[in-house]
Amino acid sequence: MFHLMPKRHHYVPVTYLKNFCDAAGQLQVFRKDDPARPFRQRPESTGFERYYYSQFDDEGMRDDDRLEAIFSEIETKWPTIVTALANREAMFEAAPHIIAFLGLMRVRVPAFRDPAELYLGHSVHTQALLMHAAGKLPPLPEGFPDLMEKIQVTIDPQKSLEMMAHALNDMGKLFATLSFDVLHNASDHAFLTSDNPVIYYDPRVPTPAMRPYNIAQDAGRIELLFPVTTRMVLRGRSRPRRPDIGHRTITNRKAIARINRLICRFGYHTIFASDTREASLIAGTAALSPVAQLDRVPAPEGGYYAFGQFIFGPRPDKPKWNGPRERDRKSASPEAPADEPEAMP
Repeated sequence: MFHLMPKRHHYVPVTYLKNFCDAAGQLQVFRKDDPARPFRQRPESTGFERYYYSQFDDEGMRDDDRLEAIFSEIETKWPTIVTALANREAMFEAAPHIIAFLGLMRVRVPAFRDPAELYLGHSVHTQALLMHAAGKLPPLPEGFPDLMEKIQVTIDPQKSLEMMAHALNDMGKLFATLSFDVLHNASDHAFLTSDNPVIYYDPRVPTPAMRPYNIAQDAGRIELLFPVTTRMVLRGRSRPRRPDIGHRTITNRKAIARINRLICRFGYHTIFASDTREASLIAGTAALSPVAQLDRVPAPEGGYYAFGQFIFGPRPDKPKWNGPRERDRKSASPEAPADEPEAMP
């Protein structure tokens, strides 16, 4: 009997990960939950979830391919851009494609979608508390006075897909304000990458106090890092302004270690490497990831303000959505086992 393979939607594109493989075309995959046990995998076998970008219309019809097709249009230009960057060619004409790729790589990953869904759930929970306080909900059962505080709100993953489109537009506007350099790695240590490879922050803040993606565009400064290959990192800065991408060769081991440390800190679930030489650095940053800190404070006029910000912390458990659309997604095709990882030699 023939079964279709469940649809793999890569949130880290294969065409991107190929630039971080070893000579045999394999990645060393470090899970933040167990960084002491890396394993080897092909780029095709990692950085995906089944039906991750599937959408449903108002009639409940599922579309597995629309977003993937849009992403593919942007991804197909990337190998040519990487070659041009390595050759230090003028890239002024390619700038919109680079910015589009960066924006997509920021919003398509679980490090964006998970916090988005948690924040939406937090907002709905806050609204429920307001309605309860106003007497607009049925009375609580006896013996459960704090039930409203303990309820969990789950969010349809479709909502974070909708948020991606709005965020992508904002990312494009932000990245278009930056000047970019390519840092060419001439050392004997390779650059790493992760499942959340677009990172930016206020460079004036010391690393221990740094909060991911926390910038003041009107008053502060911005530094962006994006690993392109094991030999190149794209760096964006709010100043100085320049018309084209610059190039700089770096050999300083401390500078490369700083970049790799930041790449690891911003990694969500997974760090990808071409070898295991940075294993201790990866392990030292594995306990924390960029996550949403959700807060609720009383408002002076009554009720609450709900807000969120990114911090470095342990990844929270996201309540599982189990609505009809999710059940349809899971039952759409028989489960097939993922490729087995290869043991480290």
